[in-house]
Amino acid sequence: MRVLIIGGSRFLGREITLRLVARGDDVTLVNRGRTEAELPAGVERLIADIDEDGALRAATEGRTFDAAVHMIAMNGRRAEVVIDAIGDRIGQYVQCGSTGVFMPLRYVPADEEHPVDPPPDEWGGFNGKAASDRAARERCAAHGLPLTILRPTAIIGPGDELLDYWGGRDPRLLQRVLDGEPIILPERGEGLVQFGDVRDLAEAFVLAIGRPEKAGEYNISSRYAITHNYLAELIFDALDVPPRVEHQPAEEIIARYEETGMVSKRGMRFYAAHMCFTIEKARRELGYEPQFTAEQSVPDTIGWMLDQGLIGRR
Repeated sequence: MRVLIIGGSRFLGREITLRLVARGDDVTLVNRGRTEAELPAGVERLIADIDEDGALRAATEGRTFDAAVHMIAMNGRRAEVVIDAIGDRIGQYVQCGSTGVFMPLRYVPADEEHPVDPPPDEWGGFNGKAASDRAARERCAAHGLPLTILRPTAIIGPGDELLDYWGGRDPRLLQRVLDGEPIILPERGEGLVQFGDVRDLAEAFVLAIGRPEKAGEYNISSRYAITHNYLAELIFDALDVPPRVEHQPAEEIIARYEETGMVSKRGMRFYAAHMCFTIEKARRELGYEPQFTAEQSVPDTIGWMLDQGLIGRR
């Protein structure tokens, strides 16, 4: 099967590429060429900036693909540009969305039917992803193209910094813990966060790619959410340091630490809200069965950060 991946030279996109190649697919990657990446033998890399008019069509001229996977659909225009450029030369369009479009949640666990009422941009910043979903639906309908949207929760696993307890990916927070500082959690630490391991999420994409008969929208993650307090326990265990936890209102943490760059209003407000989703639709229709839990993924990610020298004992 011929698969085109737009973006995808690192983390989740790279994991998807590795699995598609292992499956025997013919994979072509297209991006701006600015990110170094070790790609498997046989993966063709095309250079194009999808934000430049006509660039993607020119780069893929004369080629057809069984499926296209769009990993960088961060706004409606990007979805429109990609689908209009290649929609008549692909058999299926797969877009990487985000469960962030559903926040703040009205009920948990939230499913694919949860209302999408994008909050003000300064709260979550997911309006662009919601717009990309809408644009994909409209353009795929116009092209008569099967559409699959896969929405990961917070991604975790070897290959990127841990999504930390302030809603960002800043190694300085874990370094503080290694240096003996407490973990300061928003509110009482009873909020929920649901991680999806990058290795599981990549497998969900592979299960969907090449199956246009399973077109639809799916939430993908691990099997359950954990509390912020429990995440702190996992971090202390993985770093092998004595537990020290404090609790403060989210807005106080923002006011106190925003100038350091370690916390942002968007990240903190998103993280402080409940993040809890059911993956039953993906399990039922795609056969998705995640293998990793937070108890495995948190230490794996921290171990990777230590190996990469992003954090270290002084």
